[in-house]
Amino acid sequence: MTVPFGGHVRDPQEWIREQERRSAALLAKAEQAKADLENNVVTLSSPDRLVTVTVNPGGGLTSLSLSPQAQERPPAQLASLIMSTYRKATTRAADRTLEIMAGLTGEDSDAVDFIKSTLPPREEAQPAPEPDDSARFGVPAEPPPAKPRPPRPVSDEDDGEDFQHVDWTGRS
Repeated sequence: MTVPFGGHVRDPQEWIREQERRSAALLAKAEQAKADLENNVVTLSSPDRLVTVTVNPGGGLTSLSLSPQAQERPPAQLASLIMSTYRKATTRAADRTLEIMAGLTGEDSDAVDFIKSTLPPREEAQPAPEPDDSARFGVPAEPPPAKPRPPRPVSDEDDGEDFQHVDWTGRS
């Protein structure tokens, strides 16, 4: 039977079954996305295998391992390697999260846009640092420690008041 505006009268029971199938498929897709997000754990090693990090879906560091050779690196260099490896792992976790959500809600959805808005800016590829020849020439690789600052002179106006216990809000 045809109704005005070119529509067709459908069997209400058929329509309900179709909606139930759609709902079940969407629910299954959502459950799969939930499982994929929960399992979105990234473990990544630095190129030289000195550092291995594991991050959870939110980018939280859950594990950090250093190889025995890592102690041979200067602390600043090791710290840089740890942070670089961590940033790469969190980027992979974020990319996978975006992929999962785009599969569920669509690439142009508000949910995907929201997730993108919460991510830190991506780092541009840094040029490789020039080799450090300091060890070859007997120069220390790390700069000498900074000289301590001289103590601040006590002024006549210093009444010795402890400002840690002052209510700065004005609500005494």
